[in-house]
Amino acid sequence: MAQAAMQSWVKRLTHDSLVRNAGWYGLAETVSRVSRLLTTIILARMLTAADLGVAAIAITCFELVRVLTSNGISQWIVRASGDQLAAACNTAHRAAIIACLGAAAMQIAVGVGVSWLMGRGELLWMMVCLAGVYLIMIPGLVPVYLLQRDQRFRALAGVGVTQVLADNVLTAILALAGFGAWAIVLPKLLTAPVWLFGVLRLRRWHPDATAGTQPMAELVRYCGPVLGSECLTALRLNLDKLLVWALLGVEMLGVYYFAFNAGIGLSLVLTTALSSSLYPQLAALSANPADMMKRFASAFRHLVAPVAAVLALQSVAAFVYVPLVFGQHWSHAAPLVAALCASAISKPFYDAACQLVRAAGSPRIELMSSAVLTTATLAALAAGLTNGLGAGIAISAAVAFVLQATLALAMLHLLRSKLCDRGYRRSIRPIQLATTGAHT
Repeated sequence: MAQAAMQSWVKRLTHDSLVRNAGWYGLAETVSRVSRLLTTIILARMLTAADLGVAAIAITCFELVRVLTSNGISQWIVRASGDQLAAACNTAHRAAIIACLGAAAMQIAVGVGVSWLMGRGELLWMMVCLAGVYLIMIPGLVPVYLLQRDQRFRALAGVGVTQVLADNVLTAILALAGFGAWAIVLPKLLTAPVWLFGVLRLRRWHPDATAGTQPMAELVRYCGPVLGSECLTALRLNLDKLLVWALLGVEMLGVYYFAFNAGIGLSLVLTTALSSSLYPQLAALSANPADMMKRFASAFRHLVAPVAAVLALQSVAAFVYVPLVFGQHWSHAAPLVAALCASAISKPFYDAACQLVRAAGSPRIELMSSAVLTTATLAALAAGLTNGLGAGIAISAAVAFVLQATLALAMLHLLRSKLCDRGYRRSIRPIQLATTGAHT
């Protein structure tokens, strides 16, 4: 009987489009991370901690600036009605051009400042190199938004994994060839055309002059809070590295960068897959909040909770796999990796709640939560670093773990109140069921 029940459960899951979409993203991200793991092993053996520190600064600045392209335009396109789609795409294309050109200019400006501050001229050229990525992205952004709207996640996953594999292979080759920190930076530019070619092969799009445009104010009204939240998330995920560099020096930054990549990378794989596949399904049901909440409750049981369990398991396993995979000379970093993994256990709950409030058209709720989380975790890290890297990671990990779970519940509560104000009282019960794990 237990076997029959398990088979029935597995059959239901495999017929669930959300699980399938998350599965494709997760599979692609897993392949990418495995290849990245192999590359990290090579980097750990070929590059010094100082080289890793310099590369970490360049990549961190790149990730911080790149948030300008994660500005909510894709979610705006996914939510657009069919009769307004062509005009929305025209508007999105113009906004994407502005965002990418602005990001490229900011990347170079940051490069000037950082290279002067550190006294390392190569950092400026690294930033100029990375600025070229934004220019290559422009023709492929609207096609990507449309592919997300069509829920062609299998195809998107294929493009993503191809680019990442190419990036990792090039990184390994350049590291073995003695390129130092450039081995991590240069492949970002060289593999950007791989992404663009793959996207345009899947979906062609050209501006439709006859469709006109939608008021830019409408796009800004929705995307403004989303961009604000993404900026705060980028600060939370990247400013930590700059804090470590400023307070402990470039070599300790190299250790932290290694621990981050060796540990929390899996959580980013799983939560990215979860968020990318969950939002379109919730947005498609946004006109019927009761159905949207039921879908969220189902995702909570079938995806969010299992992902959190996997991350908890990884945190325990870190003490075994870090010295085994990366070598005994990195065994001192195992507790750091374990703590970073533990901080991510509650991240699936937080990320799922963020996608829900976005789909419900209330991104300001996410913005407020992200502001609290970013401020608290960075403040905790800065306070802890005064007693060393281990103390900084331990304190910030504990704060992140507690706050992510607390803010997820707070977002659900605020959304429930909003739905009540709008007259959707029947939608409350599915939210309650989602937060308690009960069956609908």
